[in-house]
Amino acid sequence: MIKISIIDGHNLPQSRSTQKGVRYFQVAYAHLGGAYPGQIEIPLKNPGEAFAIGDYTVCLTSFQIGKYKNLELNPFELRLVSIKQQMAKAS
Repeated sequence: MIKISIIDGHNLPQSRSTQKGVRYFQVAYAHLGGAYPGQIEIPLKNPGEAFAIGDYTVCLTSFQIGKYKNLELNPFELRLVSIKQQMAKAS
């Protein structure tokens, strides 16, 4: 399981102007087994979709089969599932 953390002080949605308009994202941290988590950006369609502070895992619907039949994450729609909610459903 890949753990994604949204932490206090880094949880507010941010925006960046691009040639195609405004791009919204949220800063998070991916725990991939190394000494430190890596900083990532979660793409958002609008600022109202920002995730609450907490720990998440990547939803299976975020994966896709790429052009060369490789498994990859969809970079435009990274969906997260709360680890707390997942644990509660399993109990």
